[in-house]
Amino acid sequence: MHHTTIEQIQVAATPRVTGRLNAYFAVAALVLVVAAPHRLAYAGALACFGALGVDAGGRDYLGVLRLPVYFLAPTLALIAVFTPGPAAVSVGPLAVSWPGIQRTLTTGLRSLSSVTILSYLIVTTPVPEVVGALQSLRCPRFVVDVSLLTYRAIQTLFDELARLELAASSRLGFRTRRTTLATSKALAFSLFVRSLSRADALDDAMQARAYDGTLPTPTTPNTGYGYVGTVLVVLAVTGWGV
Repeated sequence: MHHTTIEQIQVAATPRVTGRLNAYFAVAALVLVVAAPHRLAYAGALACFGALGVDAGGRDYLGVLRLPVYFLAPTLALIAVFTPGPAAVSVGPLAVSWPGIQRTLTTGLRSLSSVTILSYLIVTTPVPEVVGALQSLRCPRFVVDVSLLTYRAIQTLFDELARLELAASSRLGFRTRRTTLATSKALAFSLFVRSLSRADALDDAMQARAYDGTLPTPTTPNTGYGYVGTVLVVLAVTGWGV
């Protein structure tokens, strides 16, 4: 079965805000949401970035957003049940208090709005673009280069692991629990060996291209200043009631 990768989603996305401005936009909005004292700001961020994310990525954005929500829902349920206070709803031995409802609403909106912003950043901004934004903020050069190399290595290892798993599955390597364990150990060893081989090949390729210690970073034109200004003003107004 074919699975769409994050890189494919990013290439297909059509965000209203582009370039390094998009990374600054998402980070600034996330800071405003985390610092905002009012829940209205969380709802505003959820609405704005939900709309921008769906507009840019469609169902792919909703697919990325869905995964963290699955982990968030049980946590909110535990907060509602275990927060002490006067009971609002009781079902057998379990009771949901009024303070629990308030805390769950605040925590849920803040968390969901933050996840919405981060999902928007993931869908619309490739990692090299984010790293380029860090570089323009005077982040140490070695941090930028190591981040790019780590990102590329992770993608390469995932592709290699997918090929190894496909080959093992075609040979019934995951038929039983015992064979699964043996196959997993063999895959781990093979992946480790191939990672060393790929690292040597990468070093040779960089040396052949006259690598001088500086990796190129993409430069995409910044667009969408109007959207950025509007959303940030909405978050500031709803968060602090200015």
